[in-house]
Amino acid sequence: MQDTQHKLLFHILDSERSILSRTDQKALTLLSVLGVFMVFFIVYYRLLVTNAFLVAMLGVYFVSAFCTIFYLLRTIMPRFRHQVPDIDGADQTDPTFFGGIKEFQSGEEYYEYMREMGSSDAHAAQLISRQIHALALINWTKNLSLRRAMYLFVIAIGSELLMILSVFIAMALEK
Repeated sequence: MQDTQHKLLFHILDSERSILSRTDQKALTLLSVLGVFMVFFIVYYRLLVTNAFLVAMLGVYFVSAFCTIFYLLRTIMPRFRHQVPDIDGADQTDPTFFGGIKEFQSGEEYYEYMREMGSSDAHAAQLISRQIHALALINWTKNLSLRRAMYLFVIAIGSELLMILSVFIAMALEK
């Protein structure tokens, strides 16, 4: 394989890993922020006076908050099925991820497999390309879940702020 092909493949691989890391960081940050807002809500919960508006907003808040947590957890731990493509018509283990690496009985067996795969530029390029493709699938799944979580987060926080605002309006009208 030519040097420019190596550089291109490794650049794409590095980019996909970077996206993966940033997506996880965003999900964990959003989960922390949601937790802070939930604690903030608990402080003001005792001030809420039950009425139809607040009951509706509580329903919206809890459903959207729980769905946000669900999608954030799906972002952190995505579920998808990665199919390993065949190389030269034979079923292959994917030695670039822990699921494939654990299939080897020893480090020596893994080393021999990687040495054999690395002996041909075409096999090495296919191996790297499979890893890039798998990371792209993971990134797509994570970003889809993160996008859904962000929309639900905005709904949860918006409903929480509306409930708190209604408490302050009710207190102001009482005076």
